[in-house]
Amino acid sequence: MSSRAGSVFFLEIGTEEIPARMIEAALTDLRNALLNELEAGRLLHDIDFNVHENIKMYGTPRRLAIRTHGLRDRQPDTVQQITGPSVKAAFDPSGRPTKAAEGFASAQGVKVGELERMSTPKGESVGIRKRVEGLAAADILTERVPPAVMSIHFPKTMRWGTGEHRFVRPIHWVVALFDDVVVDMTIAGVRSADRTLGHRSLGKKWITIRDSETYAEKLRAHLVEAEIKQRCQKIEEQLALAARRNNASLAAPAGSLIEAEGDPELLSILTHSVEWPCVIAGEFDVSFLDLPQEILVTAMRHHQKSFSLRQSSGRLLNRFLTVADTKDDPKGAIRKGNEWVLRARLADARFFWEEDRKSPLRQHAQKLVRVTFHEKLGSYARKCERMIELAGDVSASFERSGAAVSPQAVEEAVRLCKADLSTQMVKEFPELEGIVGGLYARADGSPEAVAAAIYAHYLPRGADDPLPPTAEGAILSLLDRLDSQAGIFLLGIQPTGSRDPYALRRSVLGTCRILIENKVRVPLHDLIERALVAYQNDAIEGAVPVPEAKAALIEFYRGRLQFIGEAAGLRQDSVRAALAASMDDPYDARLRMGALDGIREDAGFVSLALAHKRIKNIVKDRPIGGYDPALLKEEAERALDRALTSTVPAIEAAQARADHLHALREIARLSPALDRFFDEVLVMAEDARLRDNRLGLLATLARLFLRVGDFSEIVVAGEPTTPSRRARAGARPGGAER
Repeated sequence: MSSRAGSVFFLEIGTEEIPARMIEAALTDLRNALLNELEAGRLLHDIDFNVHENIKMYGTPRRLAIRTHGLRDRQPDTVQQITGPSVKAAFDPSGRPTKAAEGFASAQGVKVGELERMSTPKGESVGIRKRVEGLAAADILTERVPPAVMSIHFPKTMRWGTGEHRFVRPIHWVVALFDDVVVDMTIAGVRSADRTLGHRSLGKKWITIRDSETYAEKLRAHLVEAEIKQRCQKIEEQLALAARRNNASLAAPAGSLIEAEGDPELLSILTHSVEWPCVIAGEFDVSFLDLPQEILVTAMRHHQKSFSLRQSSGRLLNRFLTVADTKDDPKGAIRKGNEWVLRARLADARFFWEEDRKSPLRQHAQKLVRVTFHEKLGSYARKCERMIELAGDVSASFERSGAAVSPQAVEEAVRLCKADLSTQMVKEFPELEGIVGGLYARADGSPEAVAAAIYAHYLPRGADDPLPPTAEGAILSLLDRLDSQAGIFLLGIQPTGSRDPYALRRSVLGTCRILIENKVRVPLHDLIERALVAYQNDAIEGAVPVPEAKAALIEFYRGRLQFIGEAAGLRQDSVRAALAASMDDPYDARLRMGALDGIREDAGFVSLALAHKRIKNIVKDRPIGGYDPALLKEEAERALDRALTSTVPAIEAAQARADHLHALREIARLSPALDRFFDEVLVMAEDARLRDNRLGLLATLARLFLRVGDFSEIVVAGEPTTPSRRARAGARPGGAER
């Protein structure tokens, strides 16, 4: 809690049931909108207000609530400066006030003698300073809170009544209290009061809130758990107890790691679906266990929002757990209802499995010519053809990195990977794309490398998801992503702000993760260009030129690689320095990020960074080639050449084994010779041959640094950062550069 107690504002918006997936974002939007209005209304103290400590959020399917403490009870007073006529117009030549001055003073309720001279952009004027009393907090809230509430963004909204108002669901009550006194306001036609509703069927109809600090406790007494964290914890405890009773654990969603347990996403959905959670256990016919586990788990999760139970052997039990919004189920009516519905859903799943299996997966693949990938990019059949064109290069990159790859399995997997899109099972359960294809391929007797690749080729779906476990699966995932990225960028579609309709951020992030975590070296620029050129026979309407699409996609990759480096805890400028040097090989770029961040702990780092910045500034914007050792005249430059010549083999050897930190430390050994060079050698000599040769020597050193990173991106403590800083290496009288 804030050290400054202050006043408290409590707001609850009571509605009909809000979809579970919208509640968390709605609360965040409400908090941010309210915070903006409190700040604009000058009700926040200048210090000691922390959004996470001073604002507490509550939410259930029927209410969004916020309690904010540490507020002012009224706005601070202000001094308002009111200017009138110019001094020249306010006084005549003898200094007596004119009618203009007298009229202004009368209008402001002051005497002419109380007018002050004030400087304004238009010159000197007369005016007054008036103390304006701040408004009471309740008055500010009455005006500002209703539009803040109605500004909450929802994916879908609805109108009700006369259609005048639009919100996620109809609003039925509003509680608005400032220091536990009702703040009079109207939101969507509903006037505020101090009454809320309990549980729809179990609690007291109306509950008066006299002390907002006891809000959660009071609702709890009427079977509403308004605290989201507490409600989630109750569900987790009941699920764990029910699983132990069955000597089982909660099964993870299809496609998870083998050792994974539980379903955090489903838990979150259920937490936001009930006000008073009660876990109900049920059973289904044991004969359904003949279906693949992935299909059973998904059917229960998708249709019934139920958890599956898994034995220690890994096999499923014919039992499930669901969460109801009730106190208990003494007669088993809820259990029986869920069992009845689930029986029908599992029967449907069995029917889809049996019908789909009447044709081999290869036959389903033939239907892809009629399945649209994108209205402007053609069918999935054509997509698979483009992926095959890229497959050889990507497979070769994996093989060069030491992976055992079956090119035949990769090609077969590419041909079949989208075949399940034409199956009834995937039409019913879209989240099983790829997984169903892998299951059907395995059931058809396809090689395991093919089935496993198809099964996992949508991985990773998110930043924390596992990667495809096989090389063929990783290659297939890359091919799929590269083709999609190329097509969407050729259409000129790029993510902007929070909008990313084709999940390109997730796609590119997954591509980078696959390359980095599998330690695969690829020329990214070439690969992207090949993916773009593969569309040249598709006659895309309104396509942007390939060079433009390539540049945009490369820059997008830079942003994702920057994210990966920073998410790993590396300094932002270390990551930028590595990417500025080169990002063509994402795995190598990630290694260089780590090396640049690691060497910053070395004693000689600052001098190393400053040396590169100095060199880069000297050679900047100059057409420079190499250098001729025979033209090195002074001992200091010959010494630098000898040090460079002796160090380069060690640097190259370190980089050949991807030990960039060691390479940087070898470069750092050049510091003494480099310092001597700058002290004793005039770089910008009058003799053009000497000058160009010395610039060539420095350019060679700059290129050596750039093998790891661009140190001009590194921020060095105490370094001047003004744009006008001169790029020079020492100076003699008259401005000559050393």
